[in-house]
Amino acid sequence: MAAMSVLNRAIAEKRRLMYERYGGIMSPTDVAKELGYYPKPSVGDRWAVKHEIPAVRLGPRKRGYETDLVAKAIVQGRGMA
Repeated sequence: MAAMSVLNRAIAEKRRLMYERYGGIMSPTDVAKELGYYPKPSVGDRWAVKHEIPAVRLGPRKRGYETDLVAKAIVQGRGMA
C-alpha cells in the first residue's frame, strides 16, 4: 500500500510539472522533448504508441497526447511500478 502512494505522489508531481510546461495536451515534439529526444517528433509518436497512449486529433494532420497519460507512463517506465 505504501508503494502505491509513493507511485501516486510521483505521478502527481510529474503531471503538475508537465502541466506547467505544456498544458493538458502535448504535441509529439513535446513528448520527444520530455524524453530527451528533441527535436525528433517521430520519437514522441513511436513512444506513445509503444506505451498505448491514444492520440487526440486536433485537426486533419495534428495530433496530441494527454499530459496525464504521458506523465503516468514516464513515471511507471522509471521502474517505480
